[in-house]
Amino acid sequence: MEKSKISVVSRMERLPLSKIHYKFLLLVMGGEWVETLMLLGNGVIATVLSAVLFSSLSTAVTAITTAFFLGETVGSILFGRLSDLKGRRTVFLVNLLLFGGGTIIAGFMSNFYAISALMFIAGIGVGGEFPLVDTYTSEMMPGKYRGRGVALVYTLAVTSAPVIAIVTYFSSHPLNYYSWRIPLWFMGVAALIVWALRTRLDESPRWLENKGRHEEANKIVEKWENAVLKEGKVLPEPEKVEVVEQHSKISELFSKDLRTRTIMMLIFQFFQSGIFYGFVVLAPSFLLAKGISLVNTLLFTIIIDTGFIAGSVFNYFIIDRVDRKYGIIGSAVFAGILGTLFALVSNVYLTVLLGFLVAFTLWNFSNFFHTYQAEIFPTRVRSTGAGLVYSVSRFSTSILVLMITAFFLPRGLLATFGIIWVFIAIVSLDIGLLGPRTTGKKLEEISR
Repeated sequence: MEKSKISVVSRMERLPLSKIHYKFLLLVMGGEWVETLMLLGNGVIATVLSAVLFSSLSTAVTAITTAFFLGETVGSILFGRLSDLKGRRTVFLVNLLLFGGGTIIAGFMSNFYAISALMFIAGIGVGGEFPLVDTYTSEMMPGKYRGRGVALVYTLAVTSAPVIAIVTYFSSHPLNYYSWRIPLWFMGVAALIVWALRTRLDESPRWLENKGRHEEANKIVEKWENAVLKEGKVLPEPEKVEVVEQHSKISELFSKDLRTRTIMMLIFQFFQSGIFYGFVVLAPSFLLAKGISLVNTLLFTIIIDTGFIAGSVFNYFIIDRVDRKYGIIGSAVFAGILGTLFALVSNVYLTVLLGFLVAFTLWNFSNFFHTYQAEIFPTRVRSTGAGLVYSVSRFSTSILVLMITAFFLPRGLLATFGIIWVFIAIVSLDIGLLGPRTTGKKLEEISR
């Protein structure tokens, strides 16, 4: 272990928001947009698949949702670790190929096992995307704008929610052989297009410095500094920062310094998936359970999904003003209240409005925790840590959503949201008691 004065961190931190930051965020967002199509669209695709090809919703959820999230479990661990070993940019150029290829080929299949296997492969690609986006964005943005950077990525990415709902809606009029296939092909082709654009990304200077590749890091920071100066902006004097250069070790996540944070996030991620995906994946099923027709369910899902966009836009303006840990707790509780009202009301229009508000609140919840899970780990194990804890949420989603579908949904929406309230209580206590405050702090300050 060697201590050395590193200038890259302070030079990155002093940069004012400029076009080069937004260009980076757009390139990151492209892949996030594509993979959010599946993340938020798998519920409606599974609903259509159950009507066209399979005899039950549980079978369709297993083939699409469960297989996809199990793949994400593997991808989160695999690519999270590879990102710390081989670089952020390298992994970004692999995961989209897996996702694009998996979804395109799955769209040609009719066998349950073939669809499940290919959705598992596609899930591996997506599993590497989300924790890496959080890590990559956190490292490239100055501390005082870090939350806004992550929020902007997810705000633009979540515009894909109504898009995939619209694609599925029109491909299902009337229900036919291609109703669930067209959405998968649409996602796959989009993934390959974004993959080509992402070749323009720069590697994370923070990661390069941590690996001792100072010259490469310096060149990238100089490129960003020159881009800022060309816009006529002033560069403040950088502060001196002491950085400890270390190799990345998985075992460090359970060392004395990081053990509490790792365990806290493992508990959080296991149960937050039941809150978020308990509603997101099953929203179309909730509407069907209220007696709404499949055609209107698909239409209303489009309206509800616009709540994700509105919520993320709202979050962009507050994420760096509210401490992340309290934002997570507050949005989880508020989503539970709105979700319970959603379950109780019988009026169709009020149901859709409440569904919109639940989606609005849940995306605030999502933006808060995506920023939080990356910034609490040190650079050398940031992607490994984010990938590990995120993998738990993918695994638990595959279990909890199927459990809710099979055991709680048949007993009514109140029973369904009752179990979600249990998850909310666990998550709130976990973050409230163990979570550090992070908003506005430098990554190096948080890691200390």
